[in-house]
Amino acid sequence: MLNSTEARLALVFKALSDPNRLRIFDLLTFNDLSNSELMAEFGLSQNLLSHHLNTLSEAGLITVHPSIGDARRRYYSANLEAAAGVQGWFSQHAPLSQRPLPALTPRCRVLFLCQRNAARSLMAEAIARHIASGALDAYSAGVEPDHSPQPLAFQVLAEHGISPRDLRQQTLAGLGLLAFDTVITVCDRVHESIDRGRLRATEYLHWSLVDPDELASDLAGQLEETRRLYTRLEQRITVFVQRLAARA
Repeated sequence: MLNSTEARLALVFKALSDPNRLRIFDLLTFNDLSNSELMAEFGLSQNLLSHHLNTLSEAGLITVHPSIGDARRRYYSANLEAAAGVQGWFSQHAPLSQRPLPALTPRCRVLFLCQRNAARSLMAEAIARHIASGALDAYSAGVEPDHSPQPLAFQVLAEHGISPRDLRQQTLAGLGLLAFDTVITVCDRVHESIDRGRLRATEYLHWSLVDPDELASDLAGQLEETRRLYTRLEQRITVFVQRLAARA
């Protein structure tokens, strides 16, 4: 069941899903217009315009008030407080550019888990430590042992000023009895097969990411995919921290 905020947002998004209503709201954010002026601007019939205005009004997106000069005339305006409310919702879902990210008290202990603790989970750990050291206590591991070198991952991390010297490939078993606030699987195979009872975590999340080696067969292509992976991980980690901050 939707809560009051979600229900209000659903009305807003439904109201703005029509191109005409989107254009009307856009125009009214900076220009108050009467019914007749809106009809002339958009070329809509009186009945259709009234329908659009009623829908926008029911969603709380516009207000109407009588003219001081002629009480028979009414002016429509955008409700900018409603727009600010939607902006606040989107701000929780769009990654901030602020670096480092805001600190949390206490920090969230998070484990990034993939098949062999290769590019995806290692990079996630390194990025989290770099941009969210005050918010996250980050670890990474694989469900299977693998100590193969990760030159492309380390190269891309270095491009962003992140040293890989503190990264260590390890297995989930190697973490022993360490418990986590959140475990994030970054591999579909692990997500689909892992026994969550092994994870010793309060919260379980999944990010469906693909290893760069599986997306390109040549070195140049793998490097480009690794750079894309970095961007996606930075965005996902940023939004994750923002959500944690919103809960606090």
